[in-house]
Amino acid sequence: MNKKTYEKSEVLKGIKIIDFAEVWAGPFGASLMGDMGADVIKVESYPRRSLTRPIQVDARVADGSGPTYERTSPQIQGNRNKRNIALDIKSESGIKIFKKIIENADIIIEGFAGGVIEKLGFGWDKVHKINDKISMISMPAWGVEGPYKGYTGLGSGIESTTGHAAVRGLKEKDMIHLPGNFITDATAPIQVVFASITALMQRQKTSKGSFIDMSQSEAFAWHLVGPLGEWTLNNREPKQNGNNDEYIVPHNAFKTKDQKWIVIAAENDKQWTGLSNALQKPEWNKIEHEWSTINKRINNRQKVHSAIQKIISEKISDEIISLIQENGAIASPIVDAVGMFSNLQMQSREWFRPIEMPYLGERLLPGFLWKMEPDKPIYDYRTGMVGEHNEEILLELGFLEKEIDNFYKEKIIGNKYEE
Repeated sequence: MNKKTYEKSEVLKGIKIIDFAEVWAGPFGASLMGDMGADVIKVESYPRRSLTRPIQVDARVADGSGPTYERTSPQIQGNRNKRNIALDIKSESGIKIFKKIIENADIIIEGFAGGVIEKLGFGWDKVHKINDKISMISMPAWGVEGPYKGYTGLGSGIESTTGHAAVRGLKEKDMIHLPGNFITDATAPIQVVFASITALMQRQKTSKGSFIDMSQSEAFAWHLVGPLGEWTLNNREPKQNGNNDEYIVPHNAFKTKDQKWIVIAAENDKQWTGLSNALQKPEWNKIEHEWSTINKRINNRQKVHSAIQKIISEKISDEIISLIQENGAIASPIVDAVGMFSNLQMQSREWFRPIEMPYLGERLLPGFLWKMEPDKPIYDYRTGMVGEHNEEILLELGFLEKEIDNFYKEKIIGNKYEE
């Protein structure tokens, strides 16, 4: 464990959070609050495994020794700053333990399909009776109630049912060719933080916890005000524009001489002038030129992009990006994961953090979403292994060592999965 290497944030000091969610959206939201000093307990199901803890090696699993389920990227990146307990809450003793955890917590986050948490015996009514000061965030893909109640959903399903898939990609290709990047997995964690802080503020007024029905689909729909507004106000279906922007030309990706891709855009005539100068084409700025105004460029989109591509294909990516930016236009590299590590901006801000991981050694892992002063977020705990903090958590709850030994023998708790 990398503990207290930096000053620790005290924004949420003293707040206890139960992470009873899976995969990414709920767990990473809990991690963000751990960054701010909250004590987060990750309750993992046992002997059932999480979706992010596979037994067989797949594309998510890093090379290394040790159990496969301890080397998966979504598990490691989505669960920092937590203490882990692996618990069978379907057993009588497991229920007793989970109730004890609830008694001492301020927030519980669960992300099962609507109705599942009630079947497990820990719906809002039961939780509120155990601890009337705790707040509960239920975040099924489509919400707690409605015709989709009980449906299991991941990011791909949410993106489809919100209409996001229909406006992505190229109009020349079918939607089955969409890249597998699910924006909902990035937006939902922020909503979890917002909901949690709101519930804590409400408790200051009422001294009671709140129940929050957080539909990930509805939360994500607020990020689609453009497409929704097009239909609601203008009765127009949004177009699939690919890399283009309907009102900005140029706005596209271009391939450089060193076989890299860069994004170039000019939002207005001033930026167009800067881009023209950077590309050594000052004549493009002259009023008599067919591309001198935004309307003219929109009407000649393909010609503009083709002319820029011809020039860019003879340029080195880093050099032309710097030149375009220096002249006041927009240019950025399109990088892969490896390219992120060499990004000078991220290096300067020390975004990647070296963390020692069991079985994997020291790895650079993604940093924090924000910087706060005077508090500083910290990796107080690297991602925990299955049941790594079983004893620590149970002793804090008042269980005796003999009881804990029996819990292991009866497989109420565990620290490994059967392979």
